[in-house]
Amino acid sequence: MFFETIYRWFASFFGGDLADYLSGYLCASEESEGGYLGSNQFLLYGFMALGIALAVASIFYFVNHPHFNTWKSWLLMLFLVGVCNFFIGAGMTLGDLGAGEIGECLISGGNGGIFVSNCWMFGLANFFVSVIFFIIISVVIFNLLIGKFVIHNTCNVPFPFHKQ
Repeated sequence: MFFETIYRWFASFFGGDLADYLSGYLCASEESEGGYLGSNQFLLYGFMALGIALAVASIFYFVNHPHFNTWKSWLLMLFLVGVCNFFIGAGMTLGDLGAGEIGECLISGGNGGIFVSNCWMFGLANFFVSVIFFIIISVVIFNLLIGKFVIHNTCNVPFPFHKQ
């Protein structure tokens, strides 16, 4: 529910029909009445975005060279996290659309509102969610909590919270 709430903030980007599908909505068929009977995929996308952000932040803060401890390098890592998650979000939803996993009532041919552009826009929403996770992980975990005690080269990237 936590990840779904975050992704629903960006539902205006990728559309309510795709948000419903990712929430587990299944169209009515001969076998079922339809409704929210499928798996909630926001959980998968949320954990992937969080995991990638945590992995890249860990690499940046723990395996960092002194010449790489600038805010420009941090922005490069932020962009890397966002781009990876953009292609994961867009690629997986495009794959579901192309494979016919999304119910006919939700796609554009069945009077729904899911087009290919919605999948790309979900990738953009996934970009923003992962960027938010990366900023929180960088500032809260690595800068404020453990940066002063463990990390010396990068404890002030991107914000100088500690004096060296």
